[in-house]
Amino acid sequence: MRREALLAVPSHESRVTGHAPLSRELGVFSCTLMVVGGIIGSGIFFTPAEVARALPGGGWILAVWAIGGVVALAGALAYAELGAMMPNAGGAYVYIREAFGPLAAFLCGWMTLLSISTGALAAVAMGFAGYVERYVNLAPVGGRIGMAALTIVVLGGTNYLGLKPGAVVQNILTVAKIVALGALIVLGVVLWNAVGLPPAVADVPPPRASLTAGFAAAFVAVLFTIGGWQQLNMVAGEIRQPERTIPRALTLGIAIVIAIYLGANAVYVHVLGRDGLAASAAVAADTAVRLVGPLGGTLITAGAMLSILGFVNVVLLGNSRIPFAMARDGQFLAAAGRVHPRFGTPHVAIGIMVAWSLVLLFGTRGEIGSLLSGVVFADWIFFGLGGASVFVLRTRRPDAVRPYRSLGYPVLPALFVTAAAVGVVSAWIAAPSTSAFGTGLLVLGVGAYQMQRKS
Repeated sequence: MRREALLAVPSHESRVTGHAPLSRELGVFSCTLMVVGGIIGSGIFFTPAEVARALPGGGWILAVWAIGGVVALAGALAYAELGAMMPNAGGAYVYIREAFGPLAAFLCGWMTLLSISTGALAAVAMGFAGYVERYVNLAPVGGRIGMAALTIVVLGGTNYLGLKPGAVVQNILTVAKIVALGALIVLGVVLWNAVGLPPAVADVPPPRASLTAGFAAAFVAVLFTIGGWQQLNMVAGEIRQPERTIPRALTLGIAIVIAIYLGANAVYVHVLGRDGLAASAAVAADTAVRLVGPLGGTLITAGAMLSILGFVNVVLLGNSRIPFAMARDGQFLAAAGRVHPRFGTPHVAIGIMVAWSLVLLFGTRGEIGSLLSGVVFADWIFFGLGGASVFVLRTRRPDAVRPYRSLGYPVLPALFVTAAAVGVVSAWIAAPSTSAFGTGLLVLGVGAYQMQRKS
């Protein structure tokens, strides 16, 4: 059998390694909610303020969010082609491996496991613990850090016990966040004329000195907030009829997110104004309070908690498949490539993700913002390389089985890759020292790759 055809066979991993394959249990509904849940995390509750601080008016704010939606859709369409063509666990790691070789793929896995996904887990779990602390005394569990660790362990255990329990938890949390943000948008539309003019704000943060600089800073924040839909491709080896399900779920999920993000930001700008939005520390809660009073702020805060919790779960569910795929390629600990005989999950890979997240959490005492900032640019390097794989593989393997072909090729995939490159450059401009730290991690990854090849 030719390699091109083999790539489209669901049991590719088992044929290559002799290991049991993962079970295909996810349908369109769960996959669509995973796309939505992977994107809508904590970002939409605070990055709109960052965008507003960078730009001079509401029109520009909505414009950059609209551009972000187009970029997300363009990238999703490219990843839909790749996911349908190569429906195996690992997502971008697999695509980069096939298009750019084992070193680039190793670095993708290295950065994902070392800091991007595990650092995100620790940071977002700390954010969730901060919300819980407003309502519950956390001293019995060790304060915020203890609550964050407990959150990671409990959700890690849920995903360890099976794909379905993890997916059910994800579906519930994603529906809850859609309902919360949807209610905010509906209230904003219904009360659009009754809410009145935005209140005056003292000490208004001024926009960036130039529109170009402001747009670059805002674009970084938007890219951070629209990322996450690639989580679906990481579990491609567990999706029923992936050649149909992946394109449908990505397209539908991105459409839902674009509607929510544009709707929410339109309401934010109308209710708070550019100045109020720029000065807000909790944009959704402040908007809800202006619309319906303190009860609205409490309810939207609860929605934010569920949204953050859902993001922790989807990161665990999706990113654990990268060390699993690396292990089956012989690029990581062999045990990480095992499938649990009873639960059918990559249980060792999940355990490694949980353990390293806890190391980062306790090693930094919960102060891991600088670490995350240092690797945001690397995340979009590999995001962009994954999208660029479409061009490479169409050239090298024109006869490969492609159940779905990216809509708008080559324009839309090129738009996504260009946007990713702009995002990387913008991250360097916004945070040069932390981006340099991320570059240092990449250099260490090259050394680690050479060492594991010799071993």
